[in-house]
Amino acid sequence: MIVQNDDGSKNVYESESLVNTTLKNQVILVPSKSKEANAIEIFRAYLSGAKPILYDQENLSLKEKIESLGAETFNNIDFAAMFFTSGSTGFPTGAFKSRENIETDMEALLLEFGNFEIQTVVATVPFIHIYGFLAALLLPLKLNVDLLFKEHFLPHDLLASAKPHHLIVTTPLYIKSLLRLDETKDLSQTIFISSTGPLPTEIAKEFTDKFNTTLIQLFGSTECGSIAFKKQDDTFWTPFQGVEITLNAEGLLHVKSPFISKTLWQEGLLQTCGEIQSFDYAILEKGKFQLIGRSSNIVKIAGKRYATAQIEEILEALEGISKALVHVKHNNAELKDEMVVIFLETTQPITLKTVKSTLKHRIGKINLPIELHIVDKISTTLMGKKCMPLL
Repeated sequence: MIVQNDDGSKNVYESESLVNTTLKNQVILVPSKSKEANAIEIFRAYLSGAKPILYDQENLSLKEKIESLGAETFNNIDFAAMFFTSGSTGFPTGAFKSRENIETDMEALLLEFGNFEIQTVVATVPFIHIYGFLAALLLPLKLNVDLLFKEHFLPHDLLASAKPHHLIVTTPLYIKSLLRLDETKDLSQTIFISSTGPLPTEIAKEFTDKFNTTLIQLFGSTECGSIAFKKQDDTFWTPFQGVEITLNAEGLLHVKSPFISKTLWQEGLLQTCGEIQSFDYAILEKGKFQLIGRSSNIVKIAGKRYATAQIEEILEALEGISKALVHVKHNNAELKDEMVVIFLETTQPITLKTVKSTLKHRIGKINLPIELHIVDKISTTLMGKKCMPLL
């Protein structure tokens, strides 16, 4: 493991030196710290057979809850690591991952990435979430290659680190940031993995064309682990080996796999039986699927479903708008049981009339009430997901 410092120096760690057998079966709280500190703690716990509980201490309500309960609360639960959902739309759910969950998930990832000639994994993501844990920490361990990271990558830093036979584990935010750079580079022998959010097809194509590179997107969740992948600018997702995908009567994605947490933690413990009913609308075709959007993030316009992420991209293209967050609010007590709630982080005044006119021009008239809020800041989680502002 190689930690790159801003002054050009490097800290190097060998995984064997992190093993501590006295930690076996001990529950350890691992709050978000520096990437270096977290990587050491997580590697030590995993290699020593401890049971780490990984959480974002910037989420104060979660931090208080976990630390008030204490590690001993989870002593009698059989798990190898515990992760939390982002909590971007509510209180985070805890997912207990067994050693089998993790190892079978890694076997599926290795089937897809093991054939590439990878010498180094470069990670921009935090390690306390399931994506960073699997793709950024464990994948290089299983491939027996170096892991390289720094606390904060600037786009030009990342481009400089993207070398032949390097696998870059990153997010849509970095993919878009690299596209904005004036410089280009032939990355035909470099592979990029992106996850944690939607990457529009046109952005994926522009990125792979500009850098002549390979882009693989991962679709998954904290509870489910890895679900599917797609390459370059594909629109359909291919399930990982061992993952069974079906649609329920409403067209919502149902997932069954050995990677799914069998036990979840909310106010109490919940058993999943290895199956999760998602809230993602999808189209199933020849064993692959296309995502339309989450049921709570779908707007129906002239009989066609649009994901709120599409509306966010349209609004963020307007001058002065740095971030947009769109949410579909359901209220059965009102005459109209759905409302589109839009939050804009902007440096310029913008009216509801302008928003409606822009959306009508791009996708058609939205026949639902729109509630517009101009806010100072739309914050994001460590993984780059937008959080609902407090009003």
